[in-house]
Amino acid sequence: MTANVSAQHLRGILMMIGAFGLFSVLDACAKSLLPELNPPTIVFMRYLLGLAFALGWILLAGEGQLFRSVHPRTQFLRGVLLLASTAFNFSALQYLQLAQTSAIMFSNPLWVCALSHLILKERVGPRRWAAVSFGFGGVLIIMRPGFGGFHWAMILSILAALSGALYQLTTRRVGADDRSETSLLYGTLWGTVCALPATAFSFQLPSGWQWPVLILAGFCGSFGHYLLIAAHRLAPASLLAPYSYTQIIWMMFLGFALFGQIPDLPTLVGALIVIASGLYVFHRERVVGLGHY
Repeated sequence: MTANVSAQHLRGILMMIGAFGLFSVLDACAKSLLPELNPPTIVFMRYLLGLAFALGWILLAGEGQLFRSVHPRTQFLRGVLLLASTAFNFSALQYLQLAQTSAIMFSNPLWVCALSHLILKERVGPRRWAAVSFGFGGVLIIMRPGFGGFHWAMILSILAALSGALYQLTTRRVGADDRSETSLLYGTLWGTVCALPATAFSFQLPSGWQWPVLILAGFCGSFGHYLLIAAHRLAPASLLAPYSYTQIIWMMFLGFALFGQIPDLPTLVGALIVIASGLYVFHRERVVGLGHY
């Protein structure tokens, strides 16, 4: 590996870490707004303001072809799935700690692995199935069903992770033909359009300090995805994927700094199991991709 390639990969890794830092700030913004605004309002404003940022970047780039999609129906489905993941996640944040929601959301690659076999008919070997099972055991430790630490909102986090996994699988389908910026645009566009009906009868007009927090949320959502796009142009996905787990550090820091939240031991233990399982799944996908079984 040349020095130029190594430096390029390092920039990609830093962008990946930055992206998940921005996603953590997005969740913290949503949680800070939830006592004053309802989830439909926050979700709609996050997408509306995020769409404004996405359109601004594309117009500044001056590339009209970025508005054209080879898979318009799949782009619509992607937008709906991403909206569902956001809505479930923001709803869960009303009741759970940032570290709890992020730890459960880390099951996302496990869902992707399992669903890729069921939906895309991709081959998943026994080692990855074992890792998926082990990882879901970690989720059960976090959720503690039947014990005092269980909260029903954890089911919303599971649904958020599942919706996010389906979103990733549909992204695979469009990735070969549509530019990443195009997918970013239509993800926020359809999210905004589909969030509007749910907001029509429950919209709460933001005021005062809520506006800059909402603008920050919209910026973090769009720019975070922009950094993801840029990172994957600089480094392979197999190298970048493990750095998504740096989000737990961001979430624990923001949860403590902003809300005085300290995750309990089962959450930490379960998160470590889920992360370890996800990393092993990434490793096996890379090995299989290289043709080593």
